[in-house]
Amino acid sequence: MHRNLAALPRVAFWLVPHCRERTVVQSLIIELAERFSAPVFVPHVTVYSCRRTPGQRELAVMAALADGCRPLATRLAGVASSDRLTQALFVRLPDNPVISGLSRALHSGVPLPSDYELVPHLSLLYQRLAPAARATLADEIDLCLPVIRFDALWAVAIPEQIRDLDDLRGWQPLMISRLDSARIVDTLDI
Repeated sequence: MHRNLAALPRVAFWLVPHCRERTVVQSLIIELAERFSAPVFVPHVTVYSCRRTPGQRELAVMAALADGCRPLATRLAGVASSDRLTQALFVRLPDNPVISGLSRALHSGVPLPSDYELVPHLSLLYQRLAPAARATLADEIDLCLPVIRFDALWAVAIPEQIRDLDDLRGWQPLMISRLDSARIVDTLDI
């Protein structure tokens, strides 16, 4: 289902992996999506989410943060699963002061802060699966990546609530900024 970008009321701020790691994770996401009739999405760690504002002032906050944040690397803490649609299968990340700092800075800097709670993870599958299937998948996945590097911060328009698979389709990037660079890679004015 393709959505009108202006109708997506929230913005999620994603840390996106460096191209080498992104390629490895993206391949796994595509494989799992095909296997379980699930949506394909860009590998990311959601750092923060809030309502969009007129004039999209939250994007300026994000660009300033990206300019002051160096690319980062973090170890992976294992594959896990849950009954949440957006966390059917995911890679746990250990606490990271840079990721936590970005989340706090976004919370304090955006015009309409939210009660978003940071739980650093890298999702691999958006789908509802039986507990046994989730556990089996978590046991069989091996990313062969002891460390993952992140070098971009994305702002992505998303729906207010995510209840089913249709709510996971049609998300739209609003802006992409490289870390440690105020250079905006891509932007879309809506």
